[in-house]
Parts: sequence; C-alpha cells; structure tokens
Amino acid sequence: MKKLLIPIVALLLFGCDQTPRTGADGYQFGEKQYTQTKISVELVLYPTREELDREINRRKLNTETTRVVAFTSLYKDDPTRCTIHMMDPAVEYAPEFVGHEFLHCVYGQWHKNNKSR
Repeated sequence: MKKLLIPIVALLLFGCDQTPRTGADGYQFGEKQYTQTKISVELVLYPTREELDREINRRKLNTETTRVVAFTSLYKDDPTRCTIHMMDPAVEYAPEFVGHEFLHCVYGQWHKNNKSR
C-alpha cells in the first residue's frame, strides 16, 4: 500500500500543476496563435544597441511599460517565414531573448495580452 501511495501523492502534487511560469525574459507563455513546425528564420543582427534602438523606434515598438530588446517580424502572407531582429551575440549575449523571439516564429503572438515587464 505504501508503494502505491507515493506515486499517487507525487501525481497529485506535480502532475496537475497548470500554473503559468515566468521565464528568464520576464514573460509568461500565453495562448498559441498557431503552430509552425517548418519555418524559415532570417536573423538581422545589430552591431550596436543604438542601431537596434533606432529600428525599434522607427517601428514604434517601445511602450511606456516595455523596453524592447529584440523583436520578430511575422508575415501574414507566409506564416512559415519570420525575421528575428536582435543584437549580435558577440556584442551582447542574451539567449533568453533569442528563445523568446524564436517562439514567436513557431507560435505567433502568444503573449499579446500578457502583462510584460
């Protein structure tokens, strides 16, 4: 009986945990817009923070509550294609944001309604 009780308790404690988890980037994964398993990813690497900021400002991506550090362009006419804009990792290494942006390529606007940091 004791051998059966331990797995049951473990399932109850860990198996049903659906609490959203916040990633190292400060975001929680929300609802998928779509799922793309075959994609073409283009990287636009910026050699300075000033150049990336200039592009972010040109596209009006900063808000009062969010400072954009990388972003992804998605294409309505071809959802298998995306472009990730980020700092060159040789200049500023931030893998948590690369992964975040890649998930936009795969799942679309999954945090559109989430509160970001």
